[in-house]
Amino acid sequence: MLGSSHNIDPSFVNNLPLALRDPAIALIRCASLKEMLQMRKDPTCHFVYNDFQLTYSQWQTTLNAAILTKISYFELELGFPSVYINKLIEIASFAYGLPNKPAPVLYQAMIHEHHQMAAWIKKGLLIQQQNLRREQARGNSSS
Repeated sequence: MLGSSHNIDPSFVNNLPLALRDPAIALIRCASLKEMLQMRKDPTCHFVYNDFQLTYSQWQTTLNAAILTKISYFELELGFPSVYINKLIEIASFAYGLPNKPAPVLYQAMIHEHHQMAAWIKKGLLIQQQNLRREQARGNSSS
């Protein structure tokens, strides 16, 4: 079972055609987010590529689902750097087919079909606001 020990959004993999689910699960289990991003440019650069007979288009679809699922693994909490949250949201937008869209647009696009990921995005935005308030409070106390 995908994500049985993690609080992740399995909806991206669950929405894949059956033939693409095993490759997506293999990627999630054995490839880092960085490796998946490298595979978006060249799917042949990872050993998992040879385990499955997929077309380039199928690999892109599989990778997008795996990337979105992998992003949902990140546990966001107070102090998680805003720059990293922004980068993860940027990657998610790209993988979801909405490149360069702001987080609220991505949130709205996912809210119904991928509610766990939408909640992750919302939490990321809240963490960024809390981080900003925390930094402002530190700045005011040192003045």
